[in-house]
Amino acid sequence: MIRVLVIGAGAVVGEHYRPPLRRLEKAKAIQVLGVVDPNESRGREIASNFKRARPYSDCEAAFRDGSYDLAIVASPPGFHADNACTALEHGCHVLCEKPMTTTAADADRMNAAAAKADRVLGVAYPRRFYSNFADVARLVANGELGDELEFTYREGSTYGWQAATDAAFRRERSGGGALLDVGVHMLDLLTWTFGDPVVTRSFDDSLGNGVETNSVLELTFPRAHGMMQVSWEYPLNNGLWIRGALGEVKLDGGDLRTYRRKSSQGWSLMPTTTSWPTDLTPGGGKRIRPGNLRPCFDAELVAMLRCIRYGEPFPVTGVQAASVQAAIEQAYENAEALDCSWLPDDERAAARAKHWKAGRP
Repeated sequence: MIRVLVIGAGAVVGEHYRPPLRRLEKAKAIQVLGVVDPNESRGREIASNFKRARPYSDCEAAFRDGSYDLAIVASPPGFHADNACTALEHGCHVLCEKPMTTTAADADRMNAAAAKADRVLGVAYPRRFYSNFADVARLVANGELGDELEFTYREGSTYGWQAATDAAFRRERSGGGALLDVGVHMLDLLTWTFGDPVVTRSFDDSLGNGVETNSVLELTFPRAHGMMQVSWEYPLNNGLWIRGALGEVKLDGGDLRTYRRKSSQGWSLMPTTTSWPTDLTPGGGKRIRPGNLRPCFDAELVAMLRCIRYGEPFPVTGVQAASVQAAIEQAYENAEALDCSWLPDDERAAARAKHWKAGRP
């Protein structure tokens, strides 16, 4: 069995990782042996779900006490690099929660540590297991929509995550707000579809030392250009729309098993075909097309275990995720104040003056 250490016992572990870890342990594919969290009660609560898991207050204590094959890094983003590098130095493969980290320099440090240890560094982007995005990425790769593609990608909702701490709202711990939380998923899917991104313009509404609740990016890729908008504040017309000379597609994040495709005959609703293994059976065994986000975490963990056991490629390596990290850094470095057109002129001017980049180089 693959020995697992969970680093971080916050909301994402309790909500998304705990159920598939329990299922895989019951199936005797893994053993969760340790849970690291400085909050002792949270660490004990998560550890109590597994037969042999012990809670630890820090990574060094966990590694002094045991050996592990896989570390799942689910601490706040500002700690990802140090936690991942520590695990890699102790010979673990690593599955790191998104965002990979908060700076491009830390992403490079993590990839160097993985290369030195000869271990896999996977980054957890569960939306890679959305069947509709997988099918459309293949359409684009095959040139079925044409070249010189244009896209519009929006995702917005009222922030409602049951966070265990306030780390998400502190720039020094989280690294950013809506863009680094939800926008990284969007950038990863765009990168998967079109290649490495370049941020041509960036706008957000972060004030002072806070984090942004709204962000708009203008992006170029080797095969496409367009805009991306993300919001923690209000619903948007969510989905990805890709337009090319040979056709168009629309993907709705709420329906993962279909997408709409336009050809010369008009729009059609297309069922998806891509699926993923749900167990460690050689060759694939039972497969799944997730209908919502929750089973994507199950498929993602199985993919990581299959990577360790059989050498199968993991969907997002640290090297691949580094291009998303670089784009996020470009966006923050060049951020302009998002124009709040609904405000009176004097309030709009005041908001621009309080923007977090005001007066900075």
